[in-house]
Formats: sequence, structure tokens, C-alpha cells
Amino acid sequence: MKNKYSIGIGLNLFDARAIFINEEKKVLLEVEKPRKNISANETIQVLLELFEEITARAKHYKKEDIEGVGLALGGIVNTHKGIVYWPQKQYSSYSYISVPLKDYLEKKFGFPVLIENDANASAVAEHFCNFPKEKNIIYMFSGVGCGIVASGKLYKGKDGQAGELFLNAKERMQSQLGDFSFFKQWPADLGIVKSAKELVSLGKDSSLIKRITPTGELHLNDIFEESNKKDKVAREVLKEAALSLGVKIAFLVNLLNPEVVVIGGGFENAGEFFLEECINSVKTFSFNETRKGCKIVLSELGKKATSLGAALAIFEKDSLHL
Repeated sequence: MKNKYSIGIGLNLFDARAIFINEEKKVLLEVEKPRKNISANETIQVLLELFEEITARAKHYKKEDIEGVGLALGGIVNTHKGIVYWPQKQYSSYSYISVPLKDYLEKKFGFPVLIENDANASAVAEHFCNFPKEKNIIYMFSGVGCGIVASGKLYKGKDGQAGELFLNAKERMQSQLGDFSFFKQWPADLGIVKSAKELVSLGKDSSLIKRITPTGELHLNDIFEESNKKDKVAREVLKEAALSLGVKIAFLVNLLNPEVVVIGGGFENAGEFFLEECINSVKTFSFNETRKGCKIVLSELGKKATSLGAALAIFEKDSLHL
């Protein structure tokens, strides 16, 4: 019996990773690259570099034993057509450019290519690696998107584009029933960095002032680290973000009644304080009976989730109905 292998390439906000795995989910090879100036052109360039490096390292494996390449990235992904729609901000709203990645990459790589949204791929990885017995799982990729495993299948909707947790922003976002501007697109960091810098600039006592660079940059992980040291400003902004994220999770809990909600997309590094505040928010806004028995946890896979899920999807595409 021949060994079978797959390649997974996952692109996150700050880094990109390629892995080479076997059917037993063992990672045999791994390559990581930082990301800067994220754009459609940069994304394609990073993809090609990662593929060339991982295949160069895997040159002693037979090409015919590699089942395919799974690719996980942000944006709205039409998995049937292999097209990725990338958001481009214009004034206060977004337009989308479409890139037919699947055809291009299959010709370039010489392998079958499966393209997935990053949150979907992460949900696949969590399901098979950490929650194989659970059939209903939500993976929260910050507050922008989510991956949904429903009844043991990856739920993707009609064109593979399900899971986006926002509405297009408009000038009017309210009706006589209330304000729904809450569902406009959020920044990927839930606005934490901006809020922290504003509080520090107002003179609030915080160790974060030592973390701000001479050019005014402050990194999300710096805030996570200071929160773990019980810095008051760091905890104040994380508590506010956790309240908002918890509201979205509560909405999904009421709608989908999952067994597990996994918080990832970089926020797995936020620590137990952030997790507890999210759970408190979910308890406040969800129905007790719907929430009963639902586990809310931080991702243990971290930034490996996207590439691992993309690689696993090659082996599991039939069981997941991909």
C-alpha cells in the first residue's frame, strides 16, 4: 500500500505557512514566511514562494503520491469556481476584486488544487485534530468570519462563501426596530490596538507605553502579553473586545446550537482573561438551553490551523462534501 501525502498552504494576517503531511496527519515538512503589505499580488507571490520551497524540500517523495495542494486564505472564496474575491476599501465601504486562483495555480503547480476560506480550513483542522467526536463546531476567525462544521460536514452554503459575519456598511444602518450597525465589518484585531493607543495617549497609566515604537506602532501580541501581566489598560480594551465578540458568538450559539466554539484567528494568544470575558458575554446574550453543554475554548492549533486544515481537506474532501 502506497503512502499518500498532501500540501497545505495557509495565509494568515501576519504570516504564511506551507506544510507537507501524510494521511496520518503527521507534519513531515514545514515552511513559514512573514507577510507585509498584504495585497492580491503579494498573496500570489507568497503562495508561489511557499510552494516552490516546500516541494523542493519534498523532492525525495514521488510526485504521484502527492494527492493535491490545499490552499486557505482570507477573502470571500467561491470554492466551486476556484475564485477568490478580495476586499478593497474605497472610502467608507468595500469593493471586491476577483482572482481565478484555482486554474492559475493548477497550471503552475501541476497538482489538483483545492481552495478554502481560512476560517473554513481552521474549522476542518480543529474538527479532525482536537474534536473528532463533535459534529457541530464553530471556529471564530476574530469577529470577521467563521468556519462551520454542521452534522460532521463543513457548511459552506451554495457557492462555498458562507461564514462571513458582517454586513456592507451603509450611511443608514438602523430602522424602527433598532440599530444594526453592529454588523458592519470590524477590523481584524477587533479595534484593540487603536483603542489601547487612544487610552495611552490620554495619559492612562499603562506598561503599554513602553511597547509603542518610535514610529507609533503597537502590536496586538504586546497587548496580550501586558494583559497577562494584569495591565489595566490592556485588560480594559480586551474586555471591551471580548464583550463584542461574545455577542456575535451568542448569536451563532442561538442560531446553530454548536457543541464547541473555538476562538482563533490570532486571538488564541489573548489568554484566559479574554476567554473568560468572552464566555461571560456569551452567557449574558445567549439562551441558557441553547448554550448548555457548549464548550468555548481557545484554539490549540494557533497559526498552524489554516495550513493544516488546507492539507487535511485534500484527504477529507469526500467526508466533508468539499
